[in-house]
Amino acid sequence: MSLKSAKEKSVEEILKSADPVSDAEALFFLSSLLSSHDKVLEAFLDSTHTPQEKEVLASSLLPSPSPLASRISSLLSSLLWSRREDVAWAADEMGKECLMEGAKKKGSLQKVRGEMESFQSVALSNPLLDRCLSDKLASFSKRTDLCQKILPEAFEPESRAFCKRCAQKEGGRYSEKLLRETEKITSFLGEVGIEVRCASPLSKAQEESLKDAYFKKMKKPVHIRQILDPSLVGGFSVRCGAEVTDMSAEAQLRALSGAMKKKMAFSIKI
Repeated sequence: MSLKSAKEKSVEEILKSADPVSDAEALFFLSSLLSSHDKVLEAFLDSTHTPQEKEVLASSLLPSPSPLASRISSLLSSLLWSRREDVAWAADEMGKECLMEGAKKKGSLQKVRGEMESFQSVALSNPLLDRCLSDKLASFSKRTDLCQKILPEAFEPESRAFCKRCAQKEGGRYSEKLLRETEKITSFLGEVGIEVRCASPLSKAQEESLKDAYFKKMKKPVHIRQILDPSLVGGFSVRCGAEVTDMSAEAQLRALSGAMKKKMAFSIKI
């Protein structure tokens, strides 16, 4: 409930931000400090310090001024958390909230999601690149620099910030982290996301048919993310949350084979 409370209390200020990307990056910086320096975390959680003192502390730690990030970090430290570590996580989440609200305000959030999905596909199809961007033996700055060098310059600032943040954070494959962020944007937009694996791109008619079917089922607008998979011969498979529906030719043949075996077994018994 603490993160929800922080979002509700900060949303007006976030919407008024003149530079949401800089504010988000300031929150990411504070999040990294809170997760890696116990003394900084203790200072923020110390109830003897006033919120104003914590704002001053946050401002002194930031490489560039961000009054919004300082206020949000002070607010987060005043809320109740089940685990101390959650404060750093919440600062990171609030940074992402700044990026999403900023892009939404510009009307470019769907474009940001599309750019992130395209970059995620690049990482997914290049295992070496995916490993380099995920390498926890490499320094924070090296992973960030590599990501910065290969990101298309035409990307929206919010897309670049999301992609770089995924490279900065340790734990898990880069492509998986980026996928989680695109799914977060889909949820933020009030949509349900479905992943379609197919050997060749879906036709417009197939795409609209899938959207219509899942809209009736989920009662929400549907966003389709296609992943080209040459191993699928004919048809496609669909993942919606934990549910996977395999409509590939191979799956249909397996189902037919299973049905034939059952029929033959039944005939033998008779």
